[in-house]
Amino acid sequence: MTPRQVADSFSGRVGVYVHVPFCAQICPFCPYNKVLADDGLARRYFAALGTEVDDLVAACDDAGRVPFTSLYIGGGTPTLYPDALAALVARIPVTGERAIEVLPTHGTRAGLDRLAALGFSAVSVGAQSFHDDVLRRLGRPHDAAAALAAVENAVGRFTVDVDLIVDVAWDDDPATAGAFLTDLRTCLALGVDQVSTYPLMRFGYTPFGAARHDRDREHAVLRAATRIASEAGYERRSVWTFNRVGATSYTSITRPRFVGMGAGSASFAGRDFWVNHFGLRQYCESVESGRLPIARWLHLGRAGALYDSFWQAYAGGVDLRETRGTFGAVPAGVLRAALALLALGRWLSPVEGGYRLTPRGFDLYHDLERWVTYELIEPLWAEMLVEHPWAEPAQARRSHVWRVARAVFERS
Repeated sequence: MTPRQVADSFSGRVGVYVHVPFCAQICPFCPYNKVLADDGLARRYFAALGTEVDDLVAACDDAGRVPFTSLYIGGGTPTLYPDALAALVARIPVTGERAIEVLPTHGTRAGLDRLAALGFSAVSVGAQSFHDDVLRRLGRPHDAAAALAAVENAVGRFTVDVDLIVDVAWDDDPATAGAFLTDLRTCLALGVDQVSTYPLMRFGYTPFGAARHDRDREHAVLRAATRIASEAGYERRSVWTFNRVGATSYTSITRPRFVGMGAGSASFAGRDFWVNHFGLRQYCESVESGRLPIARWLHLGRAGALYDSFWQAYAGGVDLRETRGTFGAVPAGVLRAALALLALGRWLSPVEGGYRLTPRGFDLYHDLERWVTYELIEPLWAEMLVEHPWAEPAQARRSHVWRVARAVFERS
């Protein structure tokens, strides 16, 4: 694809996701695209990233897609190179929210001052837990005190999301039993805008390795979290997030249309989905040779309605009016029939224009999200991670579902 083909694949306004893959330390549970920080490699990477950004911004501007609706910067640790971050942000015209992931040790008052000066209005603090025993198990490069301080520094200045990890296995150890629900109460007491409660996904290619999940215990702890959040004035706005009533949502994967920039970033244009090279060498070489660094491109066509509705449902419901407007009457009609059946099973309830997940539906979607993660996302990422020396893609789960999807939709 050329930059103009990328721009033309979108039918309306578009958000931007930028990936900064550098970390001072690799967390053993993390499945995302990352490398250990290296100043020389970082200089080469940010130069290539600047070129990709400039090319895509120019093409999107010509196609009437600029300014962008939002900017989300993730990693990795996107705050690790603040000067490069500042230069990058200046290249991307945005009218709406600017959001960024923040490592707790970077969430100092001075660090947050820099982010505010760059126009960031939302931060996601990667606390994961406020228990040192849990943080040690996760191999995190910070302690509970740093996580707590970062959240306290951010509340009131930004739209604040706090990431917490849920693993029911911790309740089997007296040292960590009840840690997640205690952490949730801490976030609610601090008055954060959103708490993202991500189940610990065990990707086979990470040092944590593949493992089975106890779905009933996971359902129970998330129901308990829903009750605790509700009592504190929060609502379960998506499958894994709790928001203060009236507060702005902090979103990443649920943004409707987005163009990804950087190594390992993904893009979704409605009928097309593509992913950049994960390996920094491959990414930089592609850009330096004048090509976009796209490694996988899936032309979904009308099947994009399934992808679109999947992430709408993650955010709590599906708006069929949007599906019809983007994909046409036939996909919308098929989807309406499927959702009506789920409503009969009390997983969904009808609302104006579509359906909303019920408490029972949240349980079902929790299981569905994990299935999609292991059957589609892990196999795709494992293929991409052959470009990295740290990963063990041979240990990843094998999926017939992914092989079929790739055979049907992939374009060279």
